[in-house]
Amino acid sequence: MWGGGKKGIEPKEEDEEDKEISSCPEIREEFPERTLRVNRALANLAEEAQNFKLDPKEKESKPHCEVHQEDLKLFCETDRKLICSNCVEAPEHRERRFIPTGKAIKIYKDKIKSSLDSLAEKKIMVLEMELTQKRKISEVREQASSLQIHTTSEFTKMHQILTEKE
Repeated sequence: MWGGGKKGIEPKEEDEEDKEISSCPEIREEFPERTLRVNRALANLAEEAQNFKLDPKEKESKPHCEVHQEDLKLFCETDRKLICSNCVEAPEHRERRFIPTGKAIKIYKDKIKSSLDSLAEKKIMVLEMELTQKRKISEVREQASSLQIHTTSEFTKMHQILTEKE
């Protein structure tokens, strides 16, 4: 008899001779008696999956310092990177200016917003210039066409005058 009622194989009794017929727990298909072995790696993985619990707080995990394994709560303005409170005391961070991450986020959001506003204004100006240039190009083309027609007309008149004088 196989492993005493482990998940995955359900023995069924048949006849009086205690012959076993096993069935698949998923599709219930029966198969003849065989020597069955437990797949330990798969069993361990299944057990880990059953014990695995998602904590909603873990989903919002904060970045941690690679050296001290602490939350990155400060922003070094010189290096422009996040650091933990222990890194502030490190020799390479002496005489540097630090601000809390929340304040740094606000400052940089404001800078980005200001830059976006400025770029939006510049984009509008560029689009207006493009439209103005397209109008000027159209006017120049019309003038060129008019000039070509006028030149052709004058040439025809001169040719006619020369032909008459001949």
